[in-house]
Parts: sequence; structure tokens; C-alpha cells
Amino acid sequence: MRKYGNGGHHIQSPEAIFSQISEALKGLAADFVLVAPNFLKATVEASKITEVAQKLYVIGFDHVKSVTGIDYPLEKKIDILYHVSAHENLELSKIILELKTSVDRADARINTVTETWPSAEYPERETAEFLGVTFEGLPEKGRLMLLDNFEGGPPLRRDFIIKTEGTEA
Repeated sequence: MRKYGNGGHHIQSPEAIFSQISEALKGLAADFVLVAPNFLKATVEASKITEVAQKLYVIGFDHVKSVTGIDYPLEKKIDILYHVSAHENLELSKIILELKTSVDRADARINTVTETWPSAEYPERETAEFLGVTFEGLPEKGRLMLLDNFEGGPPLRRDFIIKTEGTEA
């Protein structure tokens, strides 16, 4: 059985939790803010995502709720947002921590966090499929939602053009 942070055995204030996370992310997060009592945001370099995931796991953030990608073609980047929380630690289960990182749009690669958070597998696969981000080390890389005969680039990139078929307008 996995052990997490404090296991929810004693009550901590939101400020104490913020302080604990801030300490764990020292030197790893370029930016860390308390947006609301139960919503935190941290910006990290893509190269540090697995180390950040491991540090947060030790504190008690035991799963990924979602992975979202946002294409910024003019800035030549894709932002990847991980929303993480906890099941085991009841105090942390009330908190959502958003990890934001960016990858180069031309070579969109980042390490997977599935070794630390297995729940990231499907959302990372979806982001890979729809935005063309390669998650290095992702166990399964096959199509998740798009048909096998789908043609064209990643459909959620802003420069994707829908193929016209059949009739003329």
C-alpha cells in the first residue's frame, strides 16, 4: 500500500498546505500562487515535470484529474496544464493544483508523469492525439479517440484545416 504525505491525520490550514507545497517546489517552480483557498497554480519547466510530480506525490497529491493542452502558434509553444489532487489525503482532496508547463510547438515533447500518477495515461494520450505532443515514456501510444483512417495533423492545433469532402458549396 502506498503512503502519502501526512495521510490526512491532522488538520492543516490552507496557508500551511501552501507553505508545504511551496517548500517542496523550491527551485522547481518559476511561479507558485494561491489563486483561491482551494486552487493553486505553479509554473514549471517541462524538463522538471517528473521531478515536480514526484515531490507532489510525496506530499500527498496522488492523482491527475486532467491534462489539457493549449496551442499558441504565434508564440510557437503549446502549454500543458495538469490538474492534480488527492484521494487518500482528505485535506488535499479539497485542493486542485494546476501545474503549467510549455513545450516547443515544432518539437512538442515532454516526459510522461504516468510513473508517478498512473491516472495521467488517458489524458496524456488524448493530448498527444489531438495536439501532437509526444509524452516520452507513455506506456500506450496508439489512437485513443480518432479513427485509424484519420488524415491530417493534430486536429486541435489552430492551423488544422478540415478536409473538404464530397460536394462543392
